[in-house]
Order: sequence, then C-alpha cells, then structure tokens
Amino acid sequence: MLFTIDIGGTFIKYGLMDADYQLIHTDKVPTPPTIEEFWQGLEEIVAPVREEIEGIAISCPGEIQKTLGFVFRGGLIPYLRNIPLASKLKQTFDLPVTVINDGDAAGLAEARLGNLKDCPCGATLVLGTGVGLALLSNGDLLRGWQLSEYIRSIDKTERTPENRRFHRELFLQGISNLLENTGSAVQFVEKASHILNLEKADGIAVFRALDQGGNEELTSLFQAYCYDIAILIFNLQSLLRLEKVTIGGGISSQPLLIDEINRQYHDLLSQRGQEQFEALPIQAARFHNESNQIGAASYFYSSPNQKKVLVIELFLFFFE
Repeated sequence: MLFTIDIGGTFIKYGLMDADYQLIHTDKVPTPPTIEEFWQGLEEIVAPVREEIEGIAISCPGEIQKTLGFVFRGGLIPYLRNIPLASKLKQTFDLPVTVINDGDAAGLAEARLGNLKDCPCGATLVLGTGVGLALLSNGDLLRGWQLSEYIRSIDKTERTPENRRFHRELFLQGISNLLENTGSAVQFVEKASHILNLEKADGIAVFRALDQGGNEELTSLFQAYCYDIAILIFNLQSLLRLEKVTIGGGISSQPLLIDEINRQYHDLLSQRGQEQFEALPIQAARFHNESNQIGAASYFYSSPNQKKVLVIELFLFFFE
C-alpha cells in the first residue's frame, strides 16, 4: 500500500492507494498558512498509517527537483521555497519518498493510465488554485530535448500580416492570463459564488446555476473563463504538433466546462487565417480530481530511486 499526498494551494488531499491505483481511503485538510504547521500537518496524516505503507508519493506545485524530491519554489504556496521535502519525510518515517510537480503528476496519470495513453504528443492542463501543464509523449513526460521533434513549423506562404497579428495578440493574451492566474478554477468559483450571493465558494452550486441559465453576469464570467483556457490551448497548438488535450482538476468533472472550452476553442479556429490547424480533441482527464495522486504513485513506482531499491532487494533475496 502506498500513501499519496497532493499538496494544493487550498487543500492537501491524501489517501491510501493499492497496486491497481485505486484509492482506498481519501481525505483532505486545508493547506496550512505556515511552514511549521505544514510539517506538523504532514506528520499527523502519515503517522497513523506508517506501518501499513511501503512509501510516500507526493505531488506538489511549483519547481521540483524530482530526483532529490527538493522543492525550489512551491508555486502559490509562498513558504515552500528551498524545502528538502522528500529527505525530511524519509528521515522522519524511514520510508522511501518521491516528489513530483502536480501538473506533471496529472499528465503521467493521463499518459500511462488515462485518456492520453499511447498518444505521441499530448497535453494536460490542470485547473485548480493555479494552472498546471504537462506535455506528454507515449506514456511519459516530454523532455526538453524531445521538443524539437514536435515543434510546429508554419509554411512561409501562411505567414501573412493578419496571421502574425492574430498569433501575436493571442500569445500576449495567453502570457497575461498566466501572469494574472486567470485560469484558476478556485478564483472562478469564488467570483461566481459572489455573483450568486453564496455564503462561501461552492462549485456544485455554481454549475447548477449555470445549467439552469438565466443569470447573464454568471454566464458571461463562465464564458470568459473558458475563453482564457481555450487561448492557452490554442497557443500550445501554435507551438507544438499536439494530437490531444485533456483537462484535469476537480472542475473537469463538469461536462458543461468541457463543452464550453471546446466551443470557445473552435471559435478561435474558425477565425480568418487559422485553416492550417486541425481541431484538437479536448476532453476531461480520466481521473479528474484524483489525477495528481495517481500520477504521483505512478512516478513513485517508476522513479530511478525505487528501481535501485528493487535491484538491491532482489540481490539480497537471491544471494543471502
């Protein structure tokens, strides 16, 4: 049994996972406001199952050194900076620990077990507190040295002034969206809940209201949000010869969201000068809100450190 932890900007989700990547028990706690409470919180959720588990697999936002499980910057969690996450937990519990970026984790779940399996070049966008991105190829993360194989080149005859202007405007809009975090599902739900005069953010209530219709302000906010996601997808397609895109995060379980992103994306494609792009399939990630934990577990079992441990165990078994 493996213990999986998904560190997010709003919640830390955790649970036991079996060898078939099935979550046996899951729970979540609010993401602590300080590093001291963060360490204490992790110890409190791991300690009760210490004797039941073979290791700890973590997905975490930000810039991660995967081999060492070292967090350089934890995305939107300000105190996660230069944190030896894996080594500290390994020392505390005497267990193997792996750490992977949350977007990469969601992508691995899709590429190895989900809707991007056997896809030569795909992308997963994870919509949560922030926006995560993973580029995948044939069951693994797409490495930097592989990108040249999939970079898109546009025929010179198609580089018209209108085309260049269109791409430049969308690219600048996409950069602005990333800097302002406008793809945040959490921010969208908070704004939408405010429009509905809800006491607290409630994604289920927001999508129930969207399904019912009749609130123009809410519909306008939702369409603008999906347009921002469509721009990100279009910009990715402008750079890479993608074959499929999946949308992850808890919000991806809402069919209305996937339908509207597809509608906004196809509207972009239909604008003048975009005939050179074939429409990409855009669908929900297979595992929705569990993608990060499943991907973290997959990385744990395939990581170089775990392979070394397995070799040592086999050696001791045969030669003791």
